[in-house]
Amino acid sequence: MDDRGDARRPRRFMRRRTLITGAAASGIGGITLIGSGAFDTATAERTATVNFADDENAYLGLISESEYAVEEEGELALDFTEVSADSDGIGRNSEYYFDAVFAIANQGTQPVSVTASSDAESFDGDFRLYPTDDRSGTLDDADNVIDIGVGDQRSVGTHIQTGDVDTSNDVAIDISIEAVFDDEGDDGGDEPDEPDPEPPETIDMTEFFSTSSLVAADGSPLDDDSVVAVRAEPTAENEDPEEDDEFVSYPDDTEIPLLAVDGNVLGFGSDLGSDGSDVDANRTLMANAWQTVLDGTGTVLYDETHGQTLTLDAFSALESVAEDRGFDVEAIGSEFVDALNDADAVMVATDNDDVASDGGFSDAERSALADFVDDGGAVFLHGTASFDGTSNGVLNAVLDELDAGFRFNFDQVTDEENSGFAPFVPRTSNFNDDEFPDFFLAEGEL
Repeated sequence: MDDRGDARRPRRFMRRRTLITGAAASGIGGITLIGSGAFDTATAERTATVNFADDENAYLGLISESEYAVEEEGELALDFTEVSADSDGIGRNSEYYFDAVFAIANQGTQPVSVTASSDAESFDGDFRLYPTDDRSGTLDDADNVIDIGVGDQRSVGTHIQTGDVDTSNDVAIDISIEAVFDDEGDDGGDEPDEPDPEPPETIDMTEFFSTSSLVAADGSPLDDDSVVAVRAEPTAENEDPEEDDEFVSYPDDTEIPLLAVDGNVLGFGSDLGSDGSDVDANRTLMANAWQTVLDGTGTVLYDETHGQTLTLDAFSALESVAEDRGFDVEAIGSEFVDALNDADAVMVATDNDDVASDGGFSDAERSALADFVDDGGAVFLHGTASFDGTSNGVLNAVLDELDAGFRFNFDQVTDEENSGFAPFVPRTSNFNDDEFPDFFLAEGEL
């Protein structure tokens, strides 16, 4: 539907399926009018018979509500031979209304609308089923369907007007009962909708060891749901242990971001995913983020050319998880710019001031990364808390070149109530699964 003022209401479709069908007189019954126009008790073909569905889990069931509806060997037979005092049945040129003869029960899992029709073309009279509360109606009319909720039942009456019955011929009347399922779609199917699938499993919690927060590109607190994927719990706070001039304090009413995303550029406040943590969900989150951003798998290069203390060996468990999914994870030992030509993504992890002490990224390298992102490549940057030195400044220089919507803060995030072995190891389940649902799927769900 468009947004115009005269937008039309969505179309409503119906799925139609005959669930219970009447049998012909030549088979196991039917209504047969013979002789004097009565329902003859001497013949086996004296009743209107409606089959039950074979399946014990049938959508509809039939329940007798009167002496005229008799269950016979799994079938419901309508027998009107006891109408007259002498048990001759219904007479010629007569009209009868039998209210509440039987009920139709909804044994399915969704509401249905039910119609019932009879084939009485060879009968010189009228035979029809009607809602018990509307004798003038007919269940063969879309305006007189019976709506039956799950577990409910509705009563059905029978109208018979014999007219001038030809006594020389038997007359068979077939009955069919049909259920109609409401459906908003129009897929052409004739079965009830399948139940909604179970929601996928998700990770429970992640652990950010010695993490910084993220801030907006202009240096203000970052609180943009389109950018922030993971926040610390509301019990967390950020501090400035090194009294850094670029420290940004988060107010109490703003939850602290730990993972930010801007297109193909991701910023993690810590070395999330390293072997230093036994929280496997960290590595699942990392691999999910890679796979989501790349829209599949590919080659991820791990940078070891800028004095990193943490080599790829420190992420061996993450490497294993990623390669099991089809990623190719390789370390870059030299020639950083040239290596980008064969990559889909590059990961840069820092530890304290290791990369900063090595001089950071050159102008040429930052420019190459910008071209790499423009061509569809992804960049995954991992900062660190500002406690014993930090390389967040050199990462921010890369983010400046990439014109990303976030920067690394010069702080340390702590949580006295939700943490691992110490407050500087905050744990969180504060996931933005509205904007980034696939990031938080359990292993094997993506």
